Amino acid sequence: MTNLFHADRLRKADDNPLPQQTQTPPPPEEINGKPEFEVEQIEQARLNGRHKKLQYQAKWRGCDPDETWYSAANFKNAPIVVERFHTEHPEAPGPPVRLQEWIRAAAIDEIDEDHPDDNKAEKAGTGPTRKKRHL
Repeated sequence: MTNLFHADRLRKADDNPLPQQTQTPPPPEEINGKPEFEVEQIEQARLNGRHKKLQYQAKWRGCDPDETWYSAANFKNAPIVVERFHTEHPEAPGPPVRLQEWIRAAAIDEIDEDHPDDNKAEKAGTGPTRKKRHL
């Protein structure tokens, strides 16, 4: 007797897919009527545009890598992750000027309303996450 079976009987392991297989992300949680994915960690920070808006690249729990830059305001429901990033990377632009308000709102399980300063950084940054101008 041999351990022979047809390939259609095989399934990928949910927690250990093959390198060429893409994982289906878990459905987003709804917070305040909007879909929200869980932030695993912040990867990079930058200031973008003429108004120097703070943006982040993030690793989302259960999702494939994402190279998209998102406005800092999109991370209001993950203030501890944002704070951890800036503690570990003090040379990076930021943190958001309203980070302490986001942390306070999260501590009492309250939704922090949108504010014009949500994408404003406390500092420009000095490290490699800051783009250099070539003259």
